[in-house]
Amino acid sequence: MRILLVGNFAPDEQESMLRFEQMMAVGLRARGHVVETISPVPILARLARPYRYAGWPKLLGYADKFLIFPLALRRHVRGFAPDVVHIVDHANAGYARNTATKPCLVTCHDLLQIRVARGEFPVPRPSLSGRWFQARIRHHLSRLAHVACVSEQTRVDLRRIAGLKTEQIDVVHNGLNQPFRRVPVAEARSVLAPLLARTGLSAGVLGCFLFNIGGTQWYKNRSGLLSIYAELRRLLPSPPALLLAGKALSPELLAQCEALGIQSHVIPLGTVTAAELESLYSLAEGLLFPSWAEGFGWPIAEAQTCGCPVFTSNRAPLTEVGGDAAVYFDPADPLDAARQISAHWTRRTELRSAGLQRAELWSPQRMLAAYENLYRRMLAIPRAQ
Repeated sequence: MRILLVGNFAPDEQESMLRFEQMMAVGLRARGHVVETISPVPILARLARPYRYAGWPKLLGYADKFLIFPLALRRHVRGFAPDVVHIVDHANAGYARNTATKPCLVTCHDLLQIRVARGEFPVPRPSLSGRWFQARIRHHLSRLAHVACVSEQTRVDLRRIAGLKTEQIDVVHNGLNQPFRRVPVAEARSVLAPLLARTGLSAGVLGCFLFNIGGTQWYKNRSGLLSIYAELRRLLPSPPALLLAGKALSPELLAQCEALGIQSHVIPLGTVTAAELESLYSLAEGLLFPSWAEGFGWPIAEAQTCGCPVFTSNRAPLTEVGGDAAVYFDPADPLDAARQISAHWTRRTELRSAGLQRAELWSPQRMLAAYENLYRRMLAIPRAQ
């Protein structure tokens, strides 16, 4: 097949989307397809140095993405003549109207921003322009013929919010965009030596620890993470440390650590490499992941593939990804969450084995085969439909 992948605006630094596009392109080419990629490029946005996703630089980026790029996309579709066009991020669903009569698929990763704009979560809604932008995405999603959702929960949300029919939506679970595996202890400690040197930490922190990775988004529930961990320290006879990868804790969260008396046990690592992340999962006593909501739940799949026990929220799609190889709790109740984790603490070896058995579910080849089948089904539909 001739497949055109439509990617994201690189200056926006949406790393997960850029990695997804690259994984699709490399994987589909390896499976014998002719694949080209096209993405918006900074033209007007080059006037803003440095570019940032705010203020007038953001508006110049919008002009590049939504005024200039559609013209380039139309020309590319005419010149390349793809069998299928695949828009890799649902936020760009509006590009579908620039793909002529070609079968067009959009991957929907999550609808959290649309749901926030609609007031479905108890967090501040975006500005009027932000609500308009999310409403615009919802409108474009409602006009699509084919959508692939990364989880069943995202499909449920899409049907409810965009009004699409069941037969228009398929679920294609994400494949891991890194070749994660369980790393032997000695190798993992060697891989993490540079990280310890960068952060000024001793090797002793790797002896017994829980792990969390995430950003500062509201749905990552970092405040709840700290509260659950503080309660857990009171319940376990030999409590582990808590190692955090990702963005630094805010002043408010640092103050919460002090108030809870856990500041010396919560250890920020900052940004870690893929190899370091794999080693951290492999050594950890468990992943503690109390998100309020997710589109998929990458860390759960990554952790399971590395044999890391998973302790996470009892909410879809986290339960969908974790399956029967995770311990679930209510993220709104830190004490009960800690009790659930404590009650299952001795099952960690069992949870490691169960997670490893689910690793095949997150194989990139499994995901690519599912997309191939979906492309073929789209091509089999008479063009008039």
